[in-house]
Order: sequence, then C-alpha cells, then structure tokens
Amino acid sequence: MMNRFFGVVALSTFAVFSVGCSSSDGGGDDSGGPVASSPLSGTIDGKPFVAKSAIATPDKDGEASITVYDIEATCDGQSPEVDRRILTSVPWTAGTERNLKLDFTDMAGSQTVTFVLGSSNNIISNSGRIEILEAPSEKGAKGKIRLRASAQSHSVEGEIAVTVCPRG
Repeated sequence: MMNRFFGVVALSTFAVFSVGCSSSDGGGDDSGGPVASSPLSGTIDGKPFVAKSAIATPDKDGEASITVYDIEATCDGQSPEVDRRILTSVPWTAGTERNLKLDFTDMAGSQTVTFVLGSSNNIISNSGRIEILEAPSEKGAKGKIRLRASAQSHSVEGEIAVTVCPRG
C-alpha cells in the first residue's frame, strides 16, 4: 500500500513538473515567418505604442545600436527623455534576419530586444524576429527595419525607417 502511495505521488509530481516546465513563452523559437510590413506598433507598459522614429548608431565592428521612439527623434546628439522606448543591437547589414533568443552558451548567436519603461525598468524580449531591410552608412541616411518582439505583456510588430546617426 505504501509503495503504491509513493508511486502515485512520484507520478503526480512528474506530471506537474512536466507541465510547469513547458516553453510556452516561445523563448527564441518565434521565427513565425516574415515580420509584418505595417507601421511598427503594439502595446508597451499597458498603453498603445506607435513608433514615430528610430535612430541607428553604427560602430566600427559592423553592429548598430538601434533605439525606437514613440516621438520624433533626431541626430542632435541628445537622447530624448521618454517613458518608453525599444533598444536592440544588430549587425547593420541589409538582408540580416535574426530570430530573437538569449542563449548563455551561444552569446554570439543571441539576439534580444529591450523594452525600456521609465528610467530603471528594462524588460528583455527573447521572443520575436528582427529584419534589416536597408542599412546605409551615411549620416542622416534612412535605413529600414522590421521588428517583432514580445515579453510579458509588452509586444510590438511592424516596419520603421531608421535614421543613421554617428557615435558621439
């Protein structure tokens, strides 16, 4: 009788942990095909987010730091003070397509997007995809990206023009 009891407990525990450990958040497996070409929008911090501008700051290694804003931003050297923005760093090469994932055993293959909420709350997304459609190098030139990212209750998808700004 006691062995049967422990067997039922062991089987129940296994079933609970099997369900509890599923990867329902998509953790990096969300290729989902191409990103929508509609204007970049979604929900961040419980409010609608409609991207109005994006700045790419390329570095000498071929990467670019990209910041997406829901206000108009320029290359004037000042980052606008806003409550919500989206950050990523990606190879600045037209044709680049990367699924988001965070893999501590393959940091070079990792790609994330960060939802910035206020001055101290950052939510990292490892579910989605980024596509670099156009990646000019000249200051003031316009590139183009498509982005799909989600984490917790935050999500965006769509396309936006990206202004190239020098590091400064």
